[in-house]
Amino acid sequence: MANTFLKPTVIARTAVGLLYRELVVARTVWTDAINPGEFVGALNDTVTMRVPARRTARKRTLRAGTPIVNDTSVEFGVPVTLDTDIYNGAPITDEEFTLDITDFGGQILMPQIRAVAEGLEEMIVDEIQDATYPAGMTINADATDLVVSGSSDWYLIAARANRLLNDQHVPKGQRTLLVSSSVEEDIITSDRFTRFDSVGQRAADALSEGTIGRIAGFNVVPTSEIEDGQAFAYHRTAFVLAARAPKVPQGVSMGTTRGLNEAQGDVGYVGGIGVRWIMDYDYTNTTDRSLVNTWAGTATVVDPDAPANPASTKSLKRAVKITNGS
Repeated sequence: MANTFLKPTVIARTAVGLLYRELVVARTVWTDAINPGEFVGALNDTVTMRVPARRTARKRTLRAGTPIVNDTSVEFGVPVTLDTDIYNGAPITDEEFTLDITDFGGQILMPQIRAVAEGLEEMIVDEIQDATYPAGMTINADATDLVVSGSSDWYLIAARANRLLNDQHVPKGQRTLLVSSSVEEDIITSDRFTRFDSVGQRAADALSEGTIGRIAGFNVVPTSEIEDGQAFAYHRTAFVLAARAPKVPQGVSMGTTRGLNEAQGDVGYVGGIGVRWIMDYDYTNTTDRSLVNTWAGTATVVDPDAPANPASTKSLKRAVKITNGS
């Protein structure tokens, strides 16, 4: 069987397609908040992401002659730094390329992409887990009013998290409940949990993205990357993942960069992620070298306690941490 013919554009399309399918948690956060080009020339590889100002309506009595009061827009910034090179390199000997490899995408590229995707997932999960959650944005799942028949009721817990986010004026759409494996087990046994695999064709897309269903206004996304018994409820703008594809060096024999939005069209909230693939040859060891990588950084969006004053103390208001109290 002949070896797969390599073309950089084909490899790039394959790479981003595979990466898109492998990402789960990354799809639930803000990846298109920053144009990758903004990092060019940025001091310390850091870009200050602009968060739109929150405005408040005023009222006046009709026919009272009260003048209009104008309010200025006060934005605030969240710094995001590219500080991690997530990569996977694969050496391929002449013998392997000639005699063993019949499907470059399946045997070489797919494992490389999976490794990079897992690296991105690990970065954003660490950001979510390590964020500082104010007392008012934490829930003890073992609290008496959230336990029914001796077990934590995850519908009540999700409803409580939903209320906390509503109280902070967080948009109602695009909310995720990221759950550990043990919490997933508890949720899917609830008769108030809506499974996506039982509601028709729309479910197929959700299931392919790792979303198993909805409960109390949240899309439920399970992951084995967080501690047992934990869960996090958040709006997609609570956390930022920036991933920029480095340029292709002039000295490599073939290579290309590509963003998910270029390959997939409108792929939702992962349009800001780019990936690079390069390949060169080490004639000293008669070995090809395939490298897939991206430069990444994460951040937590903290909002001013006084919306009209960006200089006021800031805290995380767009996410809720849920623990089992142990």
